[in-house]
Amino acid sequence: MKLSICLLLITVMLMPLRLWAAVWTDEFEEDKLNKAWDTITDRPEKKGFVKLEKGKLLVNEPVGNFGHLIKDGRPLVLRDAPKGEFSISALLDSVPEAPAKSYWIGIFVIGSAKNDAAMSKNWSVLTFGGSNGEVKALIGSMIDDVWNDKGHFDIPKWPIYLKLEKKETALNGYYKKNESDDWLQVGAAWNDNMNSPEKVGLGFINNWGGANLTMIAEFFTLEGPNVQPFAVESTGKLSVTWGQLKSLEQ
Repeated sequence: MKLSICLLLITVMLMPLRLWAAVWTDEFEEDKLNKAWDTITDRPEKKGFVKLEKGKLLVNEPVGNFGHLIKDGRPLVLRDAPKGEFSISALLDSVPEAPAKSYWIGIFVIGSAKNDAAMSKNWSVLTFGGSNGEVKALIGSMIDDVWNDKGHFDIPKWPIYLKLEKKETALNGYYKKNESDDWLQVGAAWNDNMNSPEKVGLGFINNWGGANLTMIAEFFTLEGPNVQPFAVESTGKLSVTWGQLKSLEQ
């Protein structure tokens, strides 16, 4: 009888470990970028920069003269995407601060990372920005070189939390102003035709207003059943405490 109870308890305890999603969070608190970020791209002028500063990731593009249909590179910081369903999220800000001066920047899912041309063909985004003076969020996907704009929506001034969930080819975008707030959906669900994207990360759709623009990320989180937790236990930011707890399943 006691043996049966023990076996039952062990089974109950182990089952959630197989079902819970794992979490990978980079809080950008090291001296250099984590090696998981294996793809960093820029405009052909190579005038921008990617660096860590005071626990933040800074991605800069100073020229401000490119649109969303470019084929020759955009500022991106990427890592491998997991197999299956996943979500990516980040706390993002910009210099100059809101409102936007004609740009869209945020979180990305990339179909192929073979080269700049390949990365321009298939990608999905949840971004913030807008035309000169706007405070908006944008959702959409580039599908086989065709841009599918799924809408521009009012959001609070950044800094802003953004989350993009992907299950098979279906996507949902969310935002919130504060860590303790509930996630609010941006627009409606959409499809991007990407069953197995190669990369996820952060960067620029465009910057056509002439701004010397820097995107600032406080953290980046990747969550899903096939995600491997961060290699080094991070401490300090309450925003990822729950993610750290869930990563113990590994």
